Amino acid sequence: MTGKWIVPGLIDTHVHFSQTGWVDGRSDALDLRARYPYETVEAELHRRPDRFFRSYLCSGVTSVFDVGGYPWTLDLQTRTGRSTTAPRVVAAGPLLSTIDPWLNLPDQRQFIYMADEATVRQAVRAHKAWGAAAIKVWYIMPPQPPDTARMSALVHAAGDEARKVGLPLIVHATGLWEAKDALRAGARVLVHSVWSAPVDDEFLALARRAGAIYVPTLTVPDGYGQVTARHFLPDRGALRCVDRATRAKAFATDTVALAQRAPLSIRQRLGRIVRSLAPGLGSTRRHDQGALNLKRVFDAGIPVALGTDAGNPLTLHGASVFRELEAMQASGLAPRDVLVAATRNAARALDLDSTGTVTGGAVADLLVLDADPLADIRHLRDIALVIHRGEAYTRRELEYP
Repeated sequence: MTGKWIVPGLIDTHVHFSQTGWVDGRSDALDLRARYPYETVEAELHRRPDRFFRSYLCSGVTSVFDVGGYPWTLDLQTRTGRSTTAPRVVAAGPLLSTIDPWLNLPDQRQFIYMADEATVRQAVRAHKAWGAAAIKVWYIMPPQPPDTARMSALVHAAGDEARKVGLPLIVHATGLWEAKDALRAGARVLVHSVWSAPVDDEFLALARRAGAIYVPTLTVPDGYGQVTARHFLPDRGALRCVDRATRAKAFATDTVALAQRAPLSIRQRLGRIVRSLAPGLGSTRRHDQGALNLKRVFDAGIPVALGTDAGNPLTLHGASVFRELEAMQASGLAPRDVLVAATRNAARALDLDSTGTVTGGAVADLLVLDADPLADIRHLRDIALVIHRGEAYTRRELEYP
């Protein structure tokens, strides 16, 4: 075979199998539960995660990190452990949260509210017993002191207990203050960009001292923006890796009716949640801040890893990696640096030492490309073969009809 390029399989360090890639999996973004009952949506996700397995492999992704979901997501680690037809899944299980969102099921939670220190420490120990690969904290700052100090103390307790049980702490912290506090608490991975303000020297020093990995998730706000505008912007080539049912829902975004407005108290509560996930909405300056901060973090020598936040509205499983990679390049990273972020550095974020490089003794997770990704990261779309654990598939074999 000539005229081809070989690179490691891609690794997405931020996905959610408990979310669909559309609004039916995030009723707090747009409430369509009358048409798509949340319990039914979640039962189907539990029953058939394999539709997303194929989407990831088709998109060149051979390993993923599920950084928060229902308890069944932990079982995906064993289920995919030796599979050649599913990406390798590492999972954190239910999130510990500084607020108490309602997006749970009657009989199980994907968000565990950090009510007090005893609850936090007990939850961390439970995650260890369940086989979680990490402790994930959703650090959404309450609006006023003294909650600030109380929640900070609880995040630090989570970090302390995680160290005791030997699990890495990973944190959703999109505000600069919260991100700094997460690093002081021992965060090993920041699973989003800092969007609220420019990162400063103190943040960079804390990240270096913690040995933290920075995952920018630059494009996830775009999906929320498309939902708000009721206008889906399809990535036609990437959509070939998306199952028919998910594609149909994505295209329905343009015609879906405005949801009935929730009571004011709930709207205020959800507003904080959505702003934490997509702080760029309604503000170009904030949206651009993620890209500016990524470049500054990278220039400071802090490791950067690929992550999409797939599962959120219109951040589609598998297919979303291409726009994320291209956004990282557009922020000023060279193609080689983006490729390292999507492979070697991402493997570090997942604590995987057997993949992420093309070296002797590594697992045969490889992509064969038709064009040089070091000339332009967009050439990662030009997949000829996906090789996972030594099993080779043509891109056409993996695409959905």
